Amino acid sequence: METDNQTRVSTQSLKSTLPELSPEEKQGLQDYWKLYEMHREEVTAKLLEMASRHEEFRFIMQNAASQPSAEEQTRNRELQRNAILYDDWEPYLKNMQRQGMQYAQAGLSFRAWFEIVGAFRKYMVPYLLEEYGGSPQHLLFAIHGMDALLDIALSIIGDAYLETKQQIIRQQERTVRDALEQQQSERRFRGLLEAAPDAMVIVDYDGTVITVNAQTEILFGYARDQLLGKHVEILIPDRYRDIHPFHRKQYGKNPHTRPMGADLELYARRNDGTEFPVEISLSPMETEEDHLVIAALRDITQRKRAEAQFRNLLESAPDAMVVLDRQGVIQLVNSQTEKLFGYDRVEIIGQPIEILVPKRFRKKHLKHREGYYVEHPVRPMGIGLDLFGLRKNDSEFPVEISLSPLETERGLLVSAAIRDVTQRRRMEEDVQKLNEDLKQRAAQLEAANKELETFSYSVSHDLRAPLRSIDGFSHVVLEDYGEQLPTDARNYLERVRAAAQRMAVLIDDLLNLSRVTRTALQPRFINLSKIAEEIIRELEEREPHRQPKVSINPELMVEADPHLIHIVLENLLSNAWKFTARQEQAHIEFGQIDRAKERTFFVRDNGVGFDMAYSDKLFGVFQRLHSVSDYPGTGVGLATVQRIISIHGGRIWAESAEGKGATFYFTL
Repeated sequence: METDNQTRVSTQSLKSTLPELSPEEKQGLQDYWKLYEMHREEVTAKLLEMASRHEEFRFIMQNAASQPSAEEQTRNRELQRNAILYDDWEPYLKNMQRQGMQYAQAGLSFRAWFEIVGAFRKYMVPYLLEEYGGSPQHLLFAIHGMDALLDIALSIIGDAYLETKQQIIRQQERTVRDALEQQQSERRFRGLLEAAPDAMVIVDYDGTVITVNAQTEILFGYARDQLLGKHVEILIPDRYRDIHPFHRKQYGKNPHTRPMGADLELYARRNDGTEFPVEISLSPMETEEDHLVIAALRDITQRKRAEAQFRNLLESAPDAMVVLDRQGVIQLVNSQTEKLFGYDRVEIIGQPIEILVPKRFRKKHLKHREGYYVEHPVRPMGIGLDLFGLRKNDSEFPVEISLSPLETERGLLVSAAIRDVTQRRRMEEDVQKLNEDLKQRAAQLEAANKELETFSYSVSHDLRAPLRSIDGFSHVVLEDYGEQLPTDARNYLERVRAAAQRMAVLIDDLLNLSRVTRTALQPRFINLSKIAEEIIRELEEREPHRQPKVSINPELMVEADPHLIHIVLENLLSNAWKFTARQEQAHIEFGQIDRAKERTFFVRDNGVGFDMAYSDKLFGVFQRLHSVSDYPGTGVGLATVQRIISIHGGRIWAESAEGKGATFYFTL
């Protein structure tokens, strides 16, 4: 990839290891991703607002050339989606590498990226809590999935960022060195020197300034003529000037390339006397005329501030954070570590990490730690390891630990996030016990359902046959002997037939109610509006003389069981049709309430209505608020509706007044 006309950065040395996630981690990651896609615009808006207040991000946001296009953003999301949902990690990891290289080339500090990642997690957690707060295990898996993805991204971007920075520095030094060795043209050499982004100072072994670039003038506040021919100590703070010639001469005895960030705290002095922290790389250069030293100086004031901000971020982390070097020596901890382990930080900084490990695990831990540094992969929390921490008072407690390697100029560091899971272990035990109870209840329910099926079969076959006989023989008597019977006798037989038929309908309704209780949901996306239109058409065909005014909101889409929802709408619309039969102009409406916190549908009519004092009887079996002679029915329909709505996780209620119609509301 090319960054500008002078500097080329290679991706050949960048490697990435495909993450290996357990099924639980994959599911948690996918649950997080689905929720993120739902709230992506809100989270992105918050991140942009946060970035607009950040000095480094604000500069990048104002630079249109550094902003990804809409197509690039879409492609980036698609790569991330494929990695999470389809395990297609390689294109996503390569894209993360490219981003890390771009951050390095844009001058964005890695600490700033840490801040934006921390902000992202902060903004996502409330949505995770809201969505999965009712299921601790589900919530934990989703949070672990999010943290795993962030750890993977941080590791890949960090490696690419540091490798790119090192390549840029090496190429800058090589460019200057090759230009001096291969070309003696002052004009070409000056052009390269001036193009360097850092302050470049070339001195001889006596410390005399031979040449500088424009960045040196800007950085130190000197005119070029004020520096040329002067000793380099003019750029050194007063308190270091006496010792600096000694170090300079020692370097001259053993000249070697010293990269930036070589674990030295260095400071420079401006013309106005102010001091500032710097990184300095030294490169010896031999020419035909002299032995020179190229010094590249970089003002790291912003980085120091970023490091301070990183420390603040570390302090604000909810988990105990421990940063250690390759030898396992603790370099940095936060206040949560002090609280969790009972140590003051001065007691453990500089100590081996095994001080926080129970004694019985220390030998094994030492081998595991040495083995980890061979490949140092990102290890997210919750990967099925039983780990324990040791407090200062020698008490042990269960922990989860995530490990994140970070290649720095000081060498490999590892950040360990340590979380006390004592409470969660207790919750998991409670959940396990609850699951066992649920299994037992499920078995009891299954047995009850089998008994209900047996009863339903008995009702269906053993009761219907006598009813059919009563109805059939009564019909035969009326047809064959009706003229010979008295009027009262014929009326009695008609009433017997009507009662038998009504009993058959009642049996059918009860069987339907029992089937609803046992039916497994088969949800899919359905159009409620079309179902309602079909039911109204059937009612109109049944009673073509009626012409009610019907209003149905179009395209009301939901995910539900189509068969069961058809039963719900058929009952509610049939009731509206039935109880408006005596209205001069009947009105029936099916729609959805706008601006409701949850999607709420309703069926409204201007029929006879009912007294709300009896609303608690509406959804009971055999409960009726009107006489059968006025409005036929079995009193089972609304009970069936309530059970179907309940199976879908919704609720149903009604509002009405006598003579003013009724409105039935339900959610899904």
